[in-house]
Amino acid sequence: MKKDAILKRFEFNMDNILHYIDDHKRSSIAPGLKWEQLPTDASFWKPIYEEVKGYFEEFVFSGQSWNTPFNFGMRARQDQEVMKDQVYYDLEVTRTRIVMFHPALSMPFAFVPDKTGFYRDCMTGALDALEINDHVMTPLTDGGEVYGAAADALHNDEDVTIVLGDDCNIFRNGTQYAFDGANWETQVGTLLGEPFHGSKTYFGGMYHVPSGVFDTSLDDTLATLWVYSMLPEMKEGVGIPGIMEREHNDEKCNFMLGMSYAEDPNQPRLQGLKLTVDKPDAAEILPSGRSLELKNDYDEDQTLRWYLAYHGTTPDGGSLLDFLEKLEPGFPSGFTEQYVIDGEVP
Repeated sequence: MKKDAILKRFEFNMDNILHYIDDHKRSSIAPGLKWEQLPTDASFWKPIYEEVKGYFEEFVFSGQSWNTPFNFGMRARQDQEVMKDQVYYDLEVTRTRIVMFHPALSMPFAFVPDKTGFYRDCMTGALDALEINDHVMTPLTDGGEVYGAAADALHNDEDVTIVLGDDCNIFRNGTQYAFDGANWETQVGTLLGEPFHGSKTYFGGMYHVPSGVFDTSLDDTLATLWVYSMLPEMKEGVGIPGIMEREHNDEKCNFMLGMSYAEDPNQPRLQGLKLTVDKPDAAEILPSGRSLELKNDYDEDQTLRWYLAYHGTTPDGGSLLDFLEKLEPGFPSGFTEQYVIDGEVP
């Protein structure tokens, strides 16, 4: 099903390729090489298209794990907490997260203009195969409508399950049960089984999800739905320790995909603050043992939008739902920053 959904959508379309390059221009395609450094002529991309499509036809759904070495990167993960009324922080990064990527598994959506259709085929088929008859939504296919659905679930006691990756929010009779898959990148390949191993890497007796492949969010979501289908008790708040765990702190503030609904379901607001954020276009090379002072350059209007977003409102007194519900299908990451900088989200 997944194989058919993507192979029938492979298309050599230079407009889509150029759009994909622009969206990923500051990200790495290989160590030391950014997307924006790649040629933009069809003669360069046509052989790559044929090779990537060939990978998918022959290897990706073969049942064998990916046996070509991945490129490795690293993302900083600070463990300092944000303190109330504290503006300045001296950060010492003591944690990192490994990033694994390979061009053949990172770039297929450059050749799949109808990415939403691919996700929709997979989700529809998965819900049928798993015999899930509940109202299930995901940003991969429903976009920002999930934010309005969460508001309705809490305000009008609507029943809905909203899933993205390892994040599963079940709303029943006005109550939210928030679940999080534990060490999901380690669990997913083994949970889903052999047909999904072609985009996974194998070590330590398990099939792991690399972070930089085309189907990370999809397969994470499918694995969550499999657990959901096998454990109906989740709808009553029962989880599996070490696999699918309740997030009680999320439930206290009705937190879902970056927004808190507890104060007013119809005016969700930003919740929490990150001291470090992954921004490829703002990367700084920092030699070992050196320090760097980081500042933002938000203007007065942008600062006001940041401030008001934590109160669930916009400068004209509207709700964040006014633009959240308009988000296109895909991944909702980065929308708050785009809203703050531009004043709107297309």
